[in-house]
Amino acid sequence: MKPNYSKRTWLNTIKSDSTGSVVAFDGYVVDFEGKKYRETFLEISDCHHKVRLHITSDDTRKQFISKLKLLNSEIKKFIKHLESNI
Repeated sequence: MKPNYSKRTWLNTIKSDSTGSVVAFDGYVVDFEGKKYRETFLEISDCHHKVRLHITSDDTRKQFISKLKLLNSEIKKFIKHLESNI
């Protein structure tokens, strides 16, 4: 029962009125019936919207990691596009 990772990163400067953040979590939680289970998710949010990617019952851990790697790759491509079209 080792996994334990919990981190929130604020995406805006401290002077900003916006509340964008990224939360990454992998650890054990307890449900309403007192049963422990492993929860894993990546959550991206701004002032008005939130997206949470989590392991579903159809995903293996390797499939979820592949999904995150693909997301990371697409974000990098989008950043390159934006930087070259400022």
